[in-house]
Amino acid sequence: MQSLVAKYPELISDGDGELLLIKREQTILDSEQGAGRWSVDHLFVTRTAVPVLVELKRAVDPRLRREVIGQMLEYAANATAYWQPGKIADSFAMTASQEGADPDKTLADFIGEQDPASFWSQVDANFRAGQVKLVFVADEVSRELARIVEFLNDQMRADVRAVELRWYTSALGHITLSPRIIGETERTASAKRLSQSPGPIATTEWLETHIRPLGPDFERGAFQFLKAIDKWRARAEISNTHASLYVIATDSNERPIYPLHLWATKGEVSFSLKWLFNKPAFADEGIRRELYDQLVEIVGPLSTGNLAGLPSFLVKQLASEDLSEKFTDWGARLIERMKNGASMGA
Repeated sequence: MQSLVAKYPELISDGDGELLLIKREQTILDSEQGAGRWSVDHLFVTRTAVPVLVELKRAVDPRLRREVIGQMLEYAANATAYWQPGKIADSFAMTASQEGADPDKTLADFIGEQDPASFWSQVDANFRAGQVKLVFVADEVSRELARIVEFLNDQMRADVRAVELRWYTSALGHITLSPRIIGETERTASAKRLSQSPGPIATTEWLETHIRPLGPDFERGAFQFLKAIDKWRARAEISNTHASLYVIATDSNERPIYPLHLWATKGEVSFSLKWLFNKPAFADEGIRRELYDQLVEIVGPLSTGNLAGLPSFLVKQLASEDLSEKFTDWGARLIERMKNGASMGA
């Protein structure tokens, strides 16, 4: 049953749409410095960046009703408390590689035009906020378990449901699986969708909400960042979940490119090499190194030296007029390279 759910997650997806398998037997920590104490049977994510924890049990297992509920709640409580940013993305990449697939292509096929860096950041944010889905799968779900699941789904921020996965075998040995979803009533599902999906927000409102509380230097730096975007003839947009303000430029074929993000959590500007390094104009590590080194000369040390990662700096550094001008010039050259793929001068 575990292998079938991993291969055909649509059996348990209900209203989630497609699910992307992150890992089977995903380890969960019990403290910030602790080792893996538990493992959940499956970890998936939805296209809307919501983590889905799945635990499977046979109906004959006496733990199905009491222990499995406590077990899953323990998993969720500790996973949301001690999850390390980037761990889910790393687990996915490892799983895809082990299956002989290209992680970047598999992810792109799943999320479409979404920015991968923004997607994984939102997955981590949802995990930390407890916005997850908990799914119990069994070949038979008792009325007692169904009542517990429906009660939890009504009371918790997380979506909780059970899936009864019945097996039918024909005389010829063909197996048919018939799923029945329990727990996700339309009333509860609609209320949670509304509470978890913030509506559109203006750029100025986003800055007032997320950047102004960080201090005046952050606010001045953020406005300098917006001025630079205007000079680049790019545009700034807010992610659907309000986690970031991101820059959109286009290449010579009018396809969108996402070079930089301003994140709500720490007021950091990230250089999205994690997204850019898959593009032909940035495939050469030497080109990425040159751009990285130029940015370091302007703003100082970045958060990481990973040339396929998300090196970042605090936006408050752009409050300096001189530094902001240099950053704007650097960004203009970056945008130009993205548009035509030509070599960039120093």
